[in-house]
Amino acid sequence: MITLLFLIGCSPSAEEIATAINSKNPVMREDGAKIAQNYADPVVEKALIGVIADSSAPVRLNAIESLAEIEATTAGPALVDRLQHDDQPKVRRAAADALGRLKVKESVAPLVEYVHSFGPEDRDQLAGVWALGNIGSEGLPAPDKQVVLDCLGTLRDTTTDKYVKWQATAALRTLK
Repeated sequence: MITLLFLIGCSPSAEEIATAINSKNPVMREDGAKIAQNYADPVVEKALIGVIADSSAPVRLNAIESLAEIEATTAGPALVDRLQHDDQPKVRRAAADALGRLKVKESVAPLVEYVHSFGPEDRDQLAGVWALGNIGSEGLPAPDKQVVLDCLGTLRDTTTDKYVKWQATAALRTLK
């Protein structure tokens, strides 16, 4: 219903989107979380953070993508939790990407752990590598910066996968 209203030009209010996100109906939650990317509103942001640990992977994924799109910097702790504890690789990748887009400095250590959880040839780590580079080193304590540099340098030097090598090199250039 919300999708239909949105498509015909009758935009729902932020409160209606928040109501859809908090619905008992999983399809409404999924659609509401997807449409929420068009609503940079505190009510919507709070609702998205509330469903970031939803039982439905599509709801979690849409919520994470919408939080990044509306630049919800308050979502950092919830995104770190999804990065560390979600059982769906696609959701974890989206969380890594969102943390990088939002430049959440507190996520550096969890992102390094995320990258270390893969083998050097595994492309699933690319979101984490990109996120570390995008967050940058400004404002990072020296020990954290060194951990990131070591992680990316080792990855760049040990992988034979050209995409992983390229992304690690690009992230290192950003950090130095």
